Amino acid sequence: MSDDTGNISRPELAEYCRTQAAILAGHLDQRSAELSDLLEEIERDTANARATLAERSGPDTDAEATIAEIETKQERAQAEQATIEEYRTLAEGYTDLAEQLAGGSGDLEAVLEFEIETDAPTYFDAETTILGVATGEDRG
Repeated sequence: MSDDTGNISRPELAEYCRTQAAILAGHLDQRSAELSDLLEEIERDTANARATLAERSGPDTDAEATIAEIETKQERAQAEQATIEEYRTLAEGYTDLAEQLAGGSGDLEAVLEFEIETDAPTYFDAETTILGVATGEDRG
């Protein structure tokens, strides 16, 4: 990219958007794998709790603690699913923006507006966003 962000060409902006979408896709893959592991853990815990409860006839405080633990994991899984959906939506937005830029419409202002509206910098770890550079909040 050009050093002067005001002179970034549409093809450079399109490539930037494709790169951001690819970075987000990597984050999505990682988070999806983590969610899958968590769901498998919930499934195992639930099966174990059911087996334990079936073996016992009276109240069991250990089972209650296990159920509470499973419910906490389910809440984490739901939150992770929501986060994954946010990443997916952001990646799709960058992809759409890249297509618009490659097609000759859009400009730096459109990219900045998109990143402001979606709070894009918060979805990247150490990677840089144009908004982050423009506001001096570069995370890289």
